[in-house]
Amino acid sequence: MANLNEPVLLKAVVELIASRHVDMGYCEATVPSNFKAIETSCTQAYVLGTLGLHSGSDYKEEQFFIPFISSFLFTCIKDRYGMFNLEWSASLS
Repeated sequence: MANLNEPVLLKAVVELIASRHVDMGYCEATVPSNFKAIETSCTQAYVLGTLGLHSGSDYKEEQFFIPFISSFLFTCIKDRYGMFNLEWSASLS
């Protein structure tokens, strides 16, 4: 189990950085009717949190909590009339 420090603030900051991205107009491209054109923006950020580990037998279980800092790649997308929204992230470590 991993707990992130300030996940709401992290999401807000990533979306703010994404919105500063220069809109190339891809979200207004003509595409087939069953597709949706989107604009993407990616940013790298460091994330702080705590990783929880459980060990031991059924009789005596121990918990360990290890703080971490890791670099993540965040990807935001927006459609034609929307704002950038955080869609996914990946750890770079």
